[in-house]
Amino acid sequence: MYGPTVREPVPTRLSRLDSPRRPGNDCRTATRDVSKQVESQPLAPGAGEPYASLSRRSLAWVLDVVLVTLLIFVAVSLLDAVVGPTVSIHPEAATLEDVVQADLGMVVLDAAVATGLSAAFFVLPWALLGGSPGQLALGMRVQDHAGGGTLPVGRALARWILLFPPFATVSALTAGQPVLGVLVWSAAVAWYLVLLLTTARSETRQGLHDRIAAAVVRRQAGAVDVR
Repeated sequence: MYGPTVREPVPTRLSRLDSPRRPGNDCRTATRDVSKQVESQPLAPGAGEPYASLSRRSLAWVLDVVLVTLLIFVAVSLLDAVVGPTVSIHPEAATLEDVVQADLGMVVLDAAVATGLSAAFFVLPWALLGGSPGQLALGMRVQDHAGGGTLPVGRALARWILLFPPFATVSALTAGQPVLGVLVWSAAVAWYLVLLLTTARSETRQGLHDRIAAAVVRRQAGAVDVR
């Protein structure tokens, strides 16, 4: 005689929930949860935009230099008209050196005004608007490398100092000394070559001035291509 048949219980939904999960299922579930969390986090404004090309940045730099030079020229001309001329010409002078005379005090004042206007022209738009007038006109923005927001004033100031060292001011203050003038402008050419090469060789188009200021220049969506 055969003994009674023992039937195994059919697993129910409740028993499946109570059973331990396999490690593979836990890994896949955790991966999906992390992916959902990453997708749900909003990107910083402009963080996903492409890096601005070297040609676009160079064109914006030229445009900014032209604009700030015109601004400085107007301001210095008005200052000279009110306070007095920086350079005076005396054709009746006995020696050639006395024909053209420069007022050292006015030279220093003009240099200070020019430096202040240049700083305001770049630093304030970088910190408040995310780009200089030339950069905004060509669809670019200067951003914090990590967070994607605008630069703090301190780092915007550091970037301006590195991008526009006071070569012209030093040259004006050393007028009449040709050797120093040659050294100053030679240093200016070498410095801008360094900035140009470091920007061109960087995958993120960050020049030395960008890296020190922890900044990155991005092209805004919809901006016209500049080759």
